[in-house]
Amino acid sequence: MKTLSQFKLSALALTISTLTIPSVTLAQDNQNETDAQDEQYETITVTSNRRTKSLNEVPMAVTALGSMTIERANVLDIEDVAGMTPGFSISTYNPVTPQPYIRGVGTNSSSVGDDASVGVFIDDVYAGRAGGFRSDMFDIQRVEVLRGPQGSLYGRNVAGGAISVITKDPTEFFEAKVKGTLGSYNLMELQGMVSGPVADDINGRFAGSTRQRDGWVDNVYTGNELRDQDNKSFRGKLDFDLSQSADLMLIADYAKDTLEGPGARSVTHYDEVFGSKYPTQDEIDQVDLYKDGSTDREIFGLSANLTVDLDEHLFTSITAYREQDYYFFDDLTGRYLRDAGLSLMNDASETSKQITQEFRLQNLTNGPFEWTAGVYLFNEEIERLEAWDSTKMYELQGVDNMSSRGVWDAANETDSYAVFGEGSYRLNNNWGITLGGRYTYDKKDFSVVASGAPDLLGFLQGNYQVAKEKSWNSFTPKLTVNYFSEQGDMVYLTLSEGYKAGGYNGIAATEQAAGVPFDQEKARNYELGFKARFFDKALSLNGAAYFLDYTDLQNFTTDIETGEVRTATGDAEVKGIELDANAFITDGLRMFATYAYTDSEFTSFESDASVVGNSLARTPEHSGSVGFNYQWLLDGGHTMDWRTDVTYQDEMFFSVGNEETTKTDSYALVNSNLTWETMDGWEFSVYGKNLTDKEYIVHSFSLTGVGFAIQGEPRTFGISVAKSF
Repeated sequence: MKTLSQFKLSALALTISTLTIPSVTLAQDNQNETDAQDEQYETITVTSNRRTKSLNEVPMAVTALGSMTIERANVLDIEDVAGMTPGFSISTYNPVTPQPYIRGVGTNSSSVGDDASVGVFIDDVYAGRAGGFRSDMFDIQRVEVLRGPQGSLYGRNVAGGAISVITKDPTEFFEAKVKGTLGSYNLMELQGMVSGPVADDINGRFAGSTRQRDGWVDNVYTGNELRDQDNKSFRGKLDFDLSQSADLMLIADYAKDTLEGPGARSVTHYDEVFGSKYPTQDEIDQVDLYKDGSTDREIFGLSANLTVDLDEHLFTSITAYREQDYYFFDDLTGRYLRDAGLSLMNDASETSKQITQEFRLQNLTNGPFEWTAGVYLFNEEIERLEAWDSTKMYELQGVDNMSSRGVWDAANETDSYAVFGEGSYRLNNNWGITLGGRYTYDKKDFSVVASGAPDLLGFLQGNYQVAKEKSWNSFTPKLTVNYFSEQGDMVYLTLSEGYKAGGYNGIAATEQAAGVPFDQEKARNYELGFKARFFDKALSLNGAAYFLDYTDLQNFTTDIETGEVRTATGDAEVKGIELDANAFITDGLRMFATYAYTDSEFTSFESDASVVGNSLARTPEHSGSVGFNYQWLLDGGHTMDWRTDVTYQDEMFFSVGNEETTKTDSYALVNSNLTWETMDGWEFSVYGKNLTDKEYIVHSFSLTGVGFAIQGEPRTFGISVAKSF
């Protein structure tokens, strides 16, 4: 199967220079980049346009992090990826409900009736629920972050962008690696991988990771340590060479987390309301909670990727099943408001199951015209039992045997299908054009039974039972024109649209609110990008300017007066500039920098006119990074690799109301890693994260003018020893 094998090897290729840095590149189509000097620069192969190409050949804004960058930068999960990607931020209410935002677009809810605005794909499989993708990044080939609507080639709910995680595939030769890490707060981590032939025409790969760490936050009321880590993750791949023209990849993955107090919140702005500081107010490693809180999560996935070489065409079928079960309990307000007689706790258990099927056909010829077409099918079933509990308030009032606990027993089944296609035509050596489109149909069958009304805070104003269904559909086109100069510099202009289905509020306060669906989201993106190289290609400078016009952006807000959780849609405009520079200074030194400017504003907001003019939630105006990677040879063929980076994020709000109590100030984090690699496969590393021990907030909400914040990770150190075979 010579042709297919060549295609597979190309698809798996990830060529990274010995000086590994994060490649943050606004990619574009440049067929003339054949100069041998390119060999000294980092080249990363991506599949962000469903074809295997150099990052410099794809006319879209995409960040790609290679496997060595992920390892040297100590990237643990998707939150670390966000810090290295311009225009990408993520906040975490709870580890099972991460909230990714790209260019100001995301969602702040995890109820059964709504979806994310940023799509996450694991080995080409869409992860429908947010908690289903926030897992450890080990044995990863690369991570691609596509910024802006991806309406043509990717699956559903990519109005803001898409994140694609590609894991390493089996090899035709034996290889193995084991790595152990010890670090701050009694961190103990063990990772292992083995890959190679299993039988004739079958190659396999198995990778596993286990990590445990003590908590770094003390609950002064219970005396327990919170914010610990306890994760086990496993992945297996089997690659079957079925024939000269067919290949089948089977993938199974499993992950389990058991955490104590991951959503432990400190108190802010308490003195501004009550006149004096709370005893733990300025102590980020101390909280005062009635209950510690906990999270348990299990993720399981299976997929089958069949590729068939049809001489001049390639047929791909991806069949997948994913399942997630989790439970969390959070004491949201702790003991901080006991003098005011207020208390609020939140718990939820959820089971989600999804089946996806994608068929793709694309040409393999080397002519001026390239095209891809396909069909996508999606089914997801979610059952969620959630409660907002203020029973403690009765106890604070001296009333026994009373309950104030609204409970929503909700379910949703989504059926979706899409047909899509994209074609690129190279007009001549300078000009190229790409046309694409996707038609998507979504239907949701939603039901909820609410009980326990009325609660003291108004989250549930009356018991009810609702069963509804509704469908949405949309066509999202894409047009790109790109131009290459004789020197190889490039300019591209893109008009693209994105779409996310409407839905239902799974924790509505009233029957009427539960039964009224909210509208679908639509985004239209205008983008102008460029790439240029200077000083004999020693310096690359890339940039993009965009204007994003958003209609019916879905937001979930809580009315402070009544406690009612409301579904609100608003129109917004986002303007931005993204830049990155990459410089080859000496034979062993590279420097890099990224910058993103984002100007976001609500232009309408139906449920609250005061929101108009506010910036979008979780959207810093300025963000960026700067760093270097230096590698030098030692005697005996050993090497040393030193990487240091600084990531910066401007102040931003966690609510559409832009309250000061839901804001994080600007901050910069300094990270560094030093690795000694021997000729016989040993690696010895020492690393530090947040070296200046900067205090920062990763999530916050407000009640009665007091802020309740989840603090960012403190300074940590670690040492690792690895052996490759």
